[in-house]
Amino acid sequence: MKRILVIGLSGQVGEALLPGLLARGTPILALSRQTRAPLPGVSWLAGSLEAMPELPPDIDVVLSLGPLDAFAAWLATARPIPRVIAIGSTGRVDKLHSPDPAERELAQRLAAAEERLFEVGAGHGSAVTVLRPTLLYGNGRDRTLSRLLALGRRWGFLVLPATATGLRQPVHVADVADAVLRCLESAQSSGQAYDLPGGETLPFNAMVRRMLERRAPGCRLLTLPGIVFTLLLSAAAMLGRAPVNRGLLVRLNRDQLADAGAARQAFGYCPRRFEP
Repeated sequence: MKRILVIGLSGQVGEALLPGLLARGTPILALSRQTRAPLPGVSWLAGSLEAMPELPPDIDVVLSLGPLDAFAAWLATARPIPRVIAIGSTGRVDKLHSPDPAERELAQRLAAAEERLFEVGAGHGSAVTVLRPTLLYGNGRDRTLSRLLALGRRWGFLVLPATATGLRQPVHVADVADAVLRCLESAQSSGQAYDLPGGETLPFNAMVRRMLERRAPGCRLLTLPGIVFTLLLSAAAMLGRAPVNRGLLVRLNRDQLADAGAARQAFGYCPRRFEP
């Protein structure tokens, strides 16, 4: 029986994906830099994308759940793999014009990595699919909502600027995992990239308020004029305690929307509403 190589199984999407992969009955080979405890149905391959050992000949599917640029660079040097599914991000668009140079550079790297993946796929005869989630949540391992939740629980309140009204479509990691499994069964998804927004669109402040109501009862959400919030954030940054970076702050009042139509049509993508 052929095996699936999973890169990033220990990450937040990998955690959500593992039960579904095991249910398929396909043996899993997972790449890891560190020694991992044995898991039924999973074998660990010691290495990294920068120092990948020779792959066993029975690997015909690779799932990349980690950094897209590093994966694209490795795939270009690997033997041809018949099926490749990789997780990217809608940040390739959302952060392209960020005032934060690091965010702009990330957006450029994501776009370049996607382009390289499809070029390599065409050259190798590989069926490549890229999935771009929006704002991830669901197992407490994301870097945005879970961080805000932790601060709210610690302080008993959260402060947002009154301008934090940009629309968001948070997507549950289980829905991203389901999309990966559906793509494994969908030949139509090959050679395409799909945005994966969540099933509900709501303002950033409303999203945070719902999260606090359900996950931190009693925590208050306070709003301040944008200029006051910016001044406080600048002061916190000087003390090394800023909870958000400047790029995120500017994007709070910008809509970051994606269209699930192509994914819905290609493989029946059906994400849930925002359920923190």
